[in-house]
Amino acid sequence: MWRAIFGPKALALSLVAILAIALCVDLGKWQWSRKESRDQINRVLAINLRTSPIALSRVMNTSVEPKRSDRWRRVQVAGSYESATHYVRGRSYHGKYGYAVLSLFRTSDRKILLWIDRGWVAAPGVATEQPVAFAPPTGVVQILGRVRGLDALDNPGPGGALFGLPFKQAETVATFIGKLATSGPTIKGYVELISSTPSGQQQPVPRDIPEVTPGPHLAYAIQWYFFALLFFIGRILLGRDEYRLAQRSAN
Repeated sequence: MWRAIFGPKALALSLVAILAIALCVDLGKWQWSRKESRDQINRVLAINLRTSPIALSRVMNTSVEPKRSDRWRRVQVAGSYESATHYVRGRSYHGKYGYAVLSLFRTSDRKILLWIDRGWVAAPGVATEQPVAFAPPTGVVQILGRVRGLDALDNPGPGGALFGLPFKQAETVATFIGKLATSGPTIKGYVELISSTPSGQQQPVPRDIPEVTPGPHLAYAIQWYFFALLFFIGRILLGRDEYRLAQRSAN
């Protein structure tokens, strides 16, 4: 009768249940951490998307990442575009696949370099073809954009899809910039272009304004904790049935 509780089959089932519970709890914690990160981003967005533009030099420099409280704040800077342009795969716009267009910019006041995410261009018809964006405006350009960084706030970990399971995301602009080398002092972070003066002809499509949304992370966290509870209750009920069956067999 005690084999129903301590026998090899019972111990194996208990081990499986413990591992499943541990996995569900870990996934629940991960989704909860993503919820807290999303809440933090929403608090910053709610404030900074409404503030008036300020000079870029007040919130960005070559030494440290922009403060979390300054992310997505609108900034202005004047300067001219350099020749360097790069394309980041995996960007979509209204359901259409394409690339982010990164261009190097030299500021007029401090003569330092800054990466500008100029926006989105559609992917060419053939996957092996390199996309081509129209050249940025020449001469002195006045930029209006949003502050972005290169750390975890702008370069999150794995995303989640079905049941909130983690999966590898497309490379972010932040990680892409982290791999690039420049020829001089470069501002930490980058600017997401809103508009420029002059605007140039047929430029990439600017990024949409970020949404202030809680996302599905709380629901996913509750879901995984609920699954953990189901495994726990299920193992207890299964053990009870096995114990009763063993009792009847012994009688």
